[in-house]
Amino acid sequence: MTQKAHSLSAIDLALFVLETPERMSNIGPLAILKPPPRTRNPGAYADRLLRDMKKRPVGAPFNRVYHPPGLKDLPKLVTIDDIDLDVHCHRHTLPAGSSDEDLMVFVCRLHEPMLDRSRPPWEFHIIDGLQGGRIALYGKVHHGIIDGRGFVEVCTRWFQADAANKDVRAMWEGLPQPRSAAAAHKAAKTRLHSATQQAVQATRTLASLYAGLARQALATTGLAPGMPLPFFGTSSDLGGKPSVQRILAHCKLPLKAVKAFGKGHHASVNDVLLTVLDMALNRYLRAKGRSGKALPLVADMPVALSSGTGGNAIAVLQFHLGAAGASPLERLAQIKQRTGEVKEHVRRTDASALITYTAAVHAIPAMLETLRVPKAPTLANAIISNPFGMPYRAYLAGAELEMILPVSMLVPGQSLNITAVTYAEHLQIAFLGLEAQMPDIGELATFATEAFAELRQAA
Repeated sequence: MTQKAHSLSAIDLALFVLETPERMSNIGPLAILKPPPRTRNPGAYADRLLRDMKKRPVGAPFNRVYHPPGLKDLPKLVTIDDIDLDVHCHRHTLPAGSSDEDLMVFVCRLHEPMLDRSRPPWEFHIIDGLQGGRIALYGKVHHGIIDGRGFVEVCTRWFQADAANKDVRAMWEGLPQPRSAAAAHKAAKTRLHSATQQAVQATRTLASLYAGLARQALATTGLAPGMPLPFFGTSSDLGGKPSVQRILAHCKLPLKAVKAFGKGHHASVNDVLLTVLDMALNRYLRAKGRSGKALPLVADMPVALSSGTGGNAIAVLQFHLGAAGASPLERLAQIKQRTGEVKEHVRRTDASALITYTAAVHAIPAMLETLRVPKAPTLANAIISNPFGMPYRAYLAGAELEMILPVSMLVPGQSLNITAVTYAEHLQIAFLGLEAQMPDIGELATFATEAFAELRQAA
């Protein structure tokens, strides 16, 4: 039985409308658990864990179904009551002693098909057969109903910091929703803006959007500092034809050392991370024959605008990384300057304008890719995001969480997504690529680990 409808932001809608079999909008966590001590049969433990998880309730946004636009209706998400968890949850066993690399290949195959839109667009998979008796959990969710920050919140509610806590929780319990009468009244008022208020907001959004574009134009011509316009001065490196098959690799950096290095150089953790990844990407491309005099790489970076309750309250903005031939410390200085320009741009621009900008500029590569336009202009070389995480050891029903990685999506015109999350003592970094374009993506993960050591040595 239908309960209520939820409007979609421009980004949410784009993630549904622009989705194709080669550019699926699937995201989700891949977690590896160590079963509690004295667990004799990991397969039986996985069965019991899934059985107990299926007793848990389904919360927002995992109880929402996408309704496309019709003759009388705008596109929306609709909350439903009855959800058959047997349809959404799946159990797998890999050959005994499978490695983490085997698991990642298997998860990529699970990740690739588009989700069924006739029901809430998510799946959950629990996998045994790994070396050491470990268990893998993989959640696959349509990006149109939840963003990266929302998934971090989901995971912090799903896993517990107390090893003695044997409670079983499930991914699909979702995000906290406003419960008080005052919060419900405020949400209702937000949905029922008068036409005049909507017109005022639209005018404000357009004015802020045009002002932001004007500042970007000045930065592009070199007349003022700031974030340049998209598509200008972006190399075609890491582009590639769209394809279905994905490939996944990972590495981790010591969080304490990253923080200490950043503090010593007046840089944020994100600045240090971007520098390390830029060094690794340039080394990877040089190994493929890229010139040291090439253009700087351009990152597509999600910026959280607010902590919503499921949908995407983000902007995805483009900025140049370090010069191709820069030294490690020169690269760090250049990236610090450019992330500062992005922050200033966000501060001076209305949030609605930033969301509109994000949807518009990413629609262009989608359209060009659909039309098979040769030598289309490049928006960015890769998405790089860092949606925080859990800076503590976590557990599920007494089983220790060994690793958690984000499995993300690849946007049109790009063949690489790099997402880092904090877990316990490390920054865990996932590299997702088009397999046809980056069959050796594991080298890039290795280069990132080595790049941090090189950066520290340079200092």
